[in-house]
Amino acid sequence: MSTPLSLELDSVTLAEQYDRLGTRQFHHGLELIDVLAVQSGEKVLDIGCGTGLLTEAVAERTGPDGEVLGIDPLALRVELARKRAQGRFDARVGRAEALHDVPDAHYDVVYFNSVIHWVPDQLAALQHAFRVLKPGGRAGFTTMSQEAPHDLHRVLRALLAREPHWQAARVGAPHQLTQERAALLLAAAGFNVTHNEIREFDDAFDTVDEVIAFSRASSFGNFLSALDEAEGARVRQLLGDALEAKRGPRGIALKRRMTFATGRKPAAQ
Repeated sequence: MSTPLSLELDSVTLAEQYDRLGTRQFHHGLELIDVLAVQSGEKVLDIGCGTGLLTEAVAERTGPDGEVLGIDPLALRVELARKRAQGRFDARVGRAEALHDVPDAHYDVVYFNSVIHWVPDQLAALQHAFRVLKPGGRAGFTTMSQEAPHDLHRVLRALLAREPHWQAARVGAPHQLTQERAALLLAAAGFNVTHNEIREFDDAFDTVDEVIAFSRASSFGNFLSALDEAEGARVRQLLGDALEAKRGPRGIALKRRMTFATGRKPAAQ
């Protein structure tokens, strides 16, 4: 049993690190935007926009005639997104499960990039996405694959199994989905499923500290947060030893696997 997820562990340092290190999630987010075929002039809602890296790219794609809004529950990251926006998109604090101030049938596209696996009530989030989409609008998400975990998570879970009191340490996000569950959720929210696959990504890190920094920043401080300083240092040492076996010409080579799932709101509502 892992520790409960907290939104209170984020910090200025973590937000700034995520802004620098989040390019891995940014790049697979661009693939999601391609799958969703975002076009010039469209209205797009980015749920879980973080510091706005992908939101900015979407605003460039939709152009001056488009409209892009990013929401995120982490105020420090929204602040960075607003600085990045420079009038090209809007960003505000909000929750995926509570888009009550977003109007019905307003957006052409809604997406969650590396977000929905953090959301406790995923069906409610997708129902809100369905509501705010125009008839015929598209929704999509990328999420950690429950049936095909990241290499890092496989290594860490084996290490943490050595000590019973390490079992509460959070490794991955708490609400990961199988491909089947991803499709069922979209359908339950009212969507016609249009895409559902697992894609694999090759990451390279220079050091174990870079691996840990990326994991802490992308989990807004939850990664291994249950461990005290001494236990954390011990896990870091063990993890460093284990990851050295994966070092290649590009550095420590780790594969990530993400489920890409999309759906379309029926045109007749």
